Parts: sequence; C-alpha cells; structure tokens
Amino acid sequence: MKNLILIFFILTNICYSQDIKENIVGDWNGIDIDGNKEKMIFSNDNYVSMTINGEFIDGKNYVIKRGKNNGQKGFIKYEIDNTSLPAKIDIIVLTLENNQETEKGRILGILNFINENEMKINLNFGGFRESEFNDSNKENTITLKRKE
Repeated sequence: MKNLILIFFILTNICYSQDIKENIVGDWNGIDIDGNKEKMIFSNDNYVSMTINGEFIDGKNYVIKRGKNNGQKGFIKYEIDNTSLPAKIDIIVLTLENNQETEKGRILGILNFINENEMKINLNFGGFRESEFNDSNKENTITLKRKE
C-alpha cells in the first residue's frame, strides 16, 4: 500500500510539473499595484521577455544599458521548481562572455495558477524568495492574464 501511495505521489508531481511548464508558455499581461502595465512572455525554450521599471526587455536579445555590463549582450531565462506550492520561479539574467552564457543574477519568485489563463506571480528583487502570497508582499505580486 505504501508503494502505491508513493507511486501516485510521484506521478502526480510529474504531471503537475509538466502542466506548469506547458501552461506558462505564452504572452501574459497585468497591471501592478501602482497601475503600471506589465507584460511577460514565456517561451518554450526557457527565455522570458518582460517589463522591468517600465522598460520592455527582450529576453532573447538585448543590450545592457547600464552598470558594469553596459553594452554587453544579455539574455533572460526562467527556471521553474514545482516541488512546492506555490511553485518557485527564478528569472536568470545572463551575459555573453567569450561565447559563453554567464549568470549575473537571479530574481527569485513564486507563482500559482488561478486557472488556465490567469496566474499570480511574486518576484522579489531583494535576493530572497517569498514562501506564500500575502498582504505583506503584495507590492511585488501581480496577477497576469494570458493574452488572447
């Protein structure tokens, strides 16, 4: 009986993992707590394009405009870990150095699907990940709807 429960648990997690990866791909729009329009585009090859501080950044091809990496070609990718609820998402910033992608930083987040065309996502630019959605972190939480 214990083996049957374990097999069921493993299969459920595998199915849920595939669903999140498949469901997140697409164009998503929302409005943040300050009334700013936000956009995220998740590709099936793990690139993400998104609005950051009012600027839309193409995750597959952009040139960094500020800081010590000014002028370098950059990429933004995402990774999902759905071993917990809500699922964990990392937004990974990379540059191209000597023809190699080099990680420069991560934005840590959580996400939860409300339904097939709506999800709640919390991204924290402070280097830590929230464990749940609540009133104390609502300024970093946005509800995104799939673009039709």
